[in-house]
Amino acid sequence: MSKRQVLSANEVEEIIAENYDAIYRYCYWKIGNSADAQDMTQETFMRFVQSLPDYRNQGKPQALLYTIARNQCINWYKKVKPTSLDEAQSLMDEGSNARYEQVETKLSLQRQVSGLPEEQQEVLLLRYGQELKIEDIAAITGTSRFAVMYLIKKALETLKRTLNKGDLF
Repeated sequence: MSKRQVLSANEVEEIIAENYDAIYRYCYWKIGNSADAQDMTQETFMRFVQSLPDYRNQGKPQALLYTIARNQCINWYKKVKPTSLDEAQSLMDEGSNARYEQVETKLSLQRQVSGLPEEQQEVLLLRYGQELKIEDIAAITGTSRFAVMYLIKKALETLKRTLNKGDLF
């Protein structure tokens, strides 16, 4: 039985400071609403702090934070219907042509990614959006490294086929 190493207040503050922005970006990407993403980020860190008595400090609290954030997003989807991409379309009317093209490309890519199975979306977001390692993604999603690599490969193959067909726009 291993001893639990209690984190000091300074260590907890450091973990929060190092991971806050990444967890917020993750939540925002998952739900697309800044206010709700902010709330979920706060709740993620509150739950992390509440779990500290049971937490075994193994040097990687990031996996636990992403797991909590992921569960927050899942719970949010159960309670709230996600907004459509039509709202994002209104952003295009506000900017210049360059901004229009940028938003249009982003929306098109989001549509393609959102057409992937949920588990493929998740691993792409964690790998490329959050720049996490395969083993960290496996810990967050509760799957093996090989399953994560397979999901990423399948998702990228699907997106590549879509791009080759010219179906992005």
